[in-house]
Amino acid sequence: MQIITIIYTIMFFFGIYFLLVFLMLYFRNKSALYFYPEPKKFPSVTFLVPAYNEESSIGNTLKALLEIDYPKDKKEIIVINDGSHDRTAEITREFMKKHKEIKLLDKKNSGKADSLNQGIKIAKGELIAVSDADSYPEKDSLKKMVGFFEQEDDVAAVTSRVLVKNKTNFLEKFQAFDYAVIAWGRKILDFIDSVYVTNGPLSIYRKNVLNEVGGFDPKNLTEDIEVTWHILSRGYKTRMSYPAIVYTSVPSKLKQWVNQRVRWNLGGLQTLNKYKSFCFKGKNAFGYFVISYVGLAFFLALVGFILMFRFIFLKTYFYLWTMPFLLKGYNPLEFLGFNFLVTILFILSSLFLLLSFVYYFLILKDTNLRAKGILTVIIYNFIYRPLYLIPLILAMYRLKKGNLGWYTK
Repeated sequence: MQIITIIYTIMFFFGIYFLLVFLMLYFRNKSALYFYPEPKKFPSVTFLVPAYNEESSIGNTLKALLEIDYPKDKKEIIVINDGSHDRTAEITREFMKKHKEIKLLDKKNSGKADSLNQGIKIAKGELIAVSDADSYPEKDSLKKMVGFFEQEDDVAAVTSRVLVKNKTNFLEKFQAFDYAVIAWGRKILDFIDSVYVTNGPLSIYRKNVLNEVGGFDPKNLTEDIEVTWHILSRGYKTRMSYPAIVYTSVPSKLKQWVNQRVRWNLGGLQTLNKYKSFCFKGKNAFGYFVISYVGLAFFLALVGFILMFRFIFLKTYFYLWTMPFLLKGYNPLEFLGFNFLVTILFILSSLFLLLSFVYYFLILKDTNLRAKGILTVIIYNFIYRPLYLIPLILAMYRLKKGNLGWYTK
């Protein structure tokens, strides 16, 4: 068996393995997908809203936070103005005139993580809720999250389900499905104590645990991933409340999307490198599953890119411009490294596609995107998902060059 065939076989094997694990976890726990413990008491909560030039969205975000169904005397909102050059601070002050629970922390630009750390220092709440300045939680989201802290003393963070607010163009619509896929998978991982990201749009933390781990890491581009891994490395648990929904705005242009995903990948690689020493250590799923799962995902994606580049682009280009192989009657697909005979590789690849379609259709069943279900899954699987490789490679290149700036445009 050729080395390339072996590599393909290994990749499909791992893909099938993880799909089967996720599907098994879903069918064993589907009745608990929307479960959340009803809170018997309401701990004080401080919302931290870091904002940099967010005049177009900060007003609607504050309205959404004010409308959250939670005892008013238990809720505090702090907007951290991170050196904005627009009307972010001015709009916040207008809200402060009518709502005493809103406060403004004005500071020089130092990044999101440092802004959150400054906010933690003045926060009065027992719990710290982080909300992006362009995110809009549903009214009942908070009540569907705080009960997890009461249910288990070792739960240090609870995250929500992020859905897309703007679904106008092609890219935004497929990000909507992508976010649904991410959220569904994250809840499945919750069943094995492996929620490894507490998202920026809406997540809640115990304030004392944040102080214990030193807050958010200003050197990491994805402070939400890093702080989650730090919390898990200390032996705490993280949970996801699937029925707690927050809406967020997503990039509307491809360049913005690539820059966002480069940052996500770069921050993920930073975090993986920082906590790699915890792999296969400790007593929880963090050391024995999360690190190896994320590391394997990065590795297989990189191998997939190399194979795609080598066997599709290079060989196609070479053989299309050197015609003798066609004149001799060779099958060009053979030069691409594919064999459509009924082999182990063909069986594994077919099974992988079948399971992935089952997986995505289960997610479609749980969303409002069912009308164009088949087309959505096909385009998502064969066009949108392969685009992931572009920001991954760019992130690896930037990491190698030491270019860790925050690109947003």
